[in-house]
Amino acid sequence: MLNNRLRKAAMEDGCLGVVFMLHRVADYEKGRIKNNEDLKISPQLLQQVIDKYRKGGFAFVSLDDVYEILSRTKVMDKPFVAFTMDDGYLDNYKNAYPVFKRNEVPFCIFVASDFIDKKAILWWYSIEELILSHHSVFISDGTVYSCRTYQEKWDTFRYLRERILKLDQNMLLMSLNQMFSSYDIDWYAPVRSLAMSWNEIEELSKDRLCTIGGHTMSHPSFIPLSLEAIKDEIEGGNAILESHIHRRICHFAYPYGSLKEDGPREYEFLKSFGFKTVFCSFGGCVKVCHREKMTNLPRYMLKK
Repeated sequence: MLNNRLRKAAMEDGCLGVVFMLHRVADYEKGRIKNNEDLKISPQLLQQVIDKYRKGGFAFVSLDDVYEILSRTKVMDKPFVAFTMDDGYLDNYKNAYPVFKRNEVPFCIFVASDFIDKKAILWWYSIEELILSHHSVFISDGTVYSCRTYQEKWDTFRYLRERILKLDQNMLLMSLNQMFSSYDIDWYAPVRSLAMSWNEIEELSKDRLCTIGGHTMSHPSFIPLSLEAIKDEIEGGNAILESHIHRRICHFAYPYGSLKEDGPREYEFLKSFGFKTVFCSFGGCVKVCHREKMTNLPRYMLKK
């Protein structure tokens, strides 16, 4: 995390500011899988971060402001901080929104429309429950993963995550059912309890502090997809969002967004959509050099 002592050095290094990436704003739960818990920060920590950067003299800005700063139409005399949250989790509305509202801090939620339609498969929570409730996990190719200790559970989660990200994203439900054929898993149970509703999205979109950004329909990994399939995901998700918030989607974040899921092919292709900004899930601070990389802008993951 950038700190106040690095403010001057960051500016001299060509760093304009930092865009924080969050997913969930909720209390940390001990004993759960670290990968999923790392998606959370508590409301108290979010407040502490805001207090720290305000005291340090940073400017809190929207993504429209970030675009204008990078486009040289807005000049800042201090480094900026922007907050983004991915996917559309209910705790963004219940826990994060009150903190941002109370502090008059802009924020963006990158929404995958299937989350809100309760059609997204949040497999990372489904397999967490499977791992935590079993001493071993069997998959259809005969592989057996031991889950007796916490370390083994964490290792199993990471192994399964890598395999799931390589599955056919267009046939994800069928592929998951085949992979975990020994178990009766309700893959849609997590999204029913963890995602926002359209009423909540619409309410947020009316607040001047909130920007609603695109994040596809089903939150797929792009690497296995054709460009046509990627186009369908982006345009389909944007159309659904726009029909609810009644304004154009101008900002986008890649699903997953790491170097394993996106690369030069995706960065070049996203130029054709006319977004103001497109964000990855890694990379640190936003620098002057990123003016030439508007479809692969960096973010810094904010976590406990």
